[in-house]
Amino acid sequence: MEKLIRLLNPKTVNYEAIRVDNASSELTAQDVVLAMSFAKLTPLQENLIKLKCFDANSDENLNQFSQLLVQKYQGLFAGQKLAFDYHQTVIRVALLEFCKVTANYTPSCRNRAVLAGVEYRVVHRYLGKVITLILEDFEKEYAIAEEKIFFQLYKTN
Repeated sequence: MEKLIRLLNPKTVNYEAIRVDNASSELTAQDVVLAMSFAKLTPLQENLIKLKCFDANSDENLNQFSQLLVQKYQGLFAGQKLAFDYHQTVIRVALLEFCKVTANYTPSCRNRAVLAGVEYRVVHRYLGKVITLILEDFEKEYAIAEEKIFFQLYKTN
């Protein structure tokens, strides 16, 4: 998915589309843009793709998006009896784990505590389960968006 979306970067050259033997070309950036426009992504899915694939995962964007998502997860926070002070923190840590950490990162209590800026016992006792639930929801939404885009890409073949 990320490989296809990176075709949209104007600085990259699509070497797969340029064939030396004049055979049929592979997907181009225009194909990906067209597929994304027809995929009917939800705002959450569209923003998750922008954060993960378009390098829009700056600290400012993550903070703004986590503020917007607090309302979406109010039911989850109420069910888990999470204090109001940690609502945005939990979402921000889940977003960081979703789109900004390295490939060898493991979600431990201590790592999450560093990302959240709290003591690791707080993550272990209160925040860890909620972060995991939100992260799983992000991954599920991203997978659905991926399926929608791939369906549109290969629908024309």
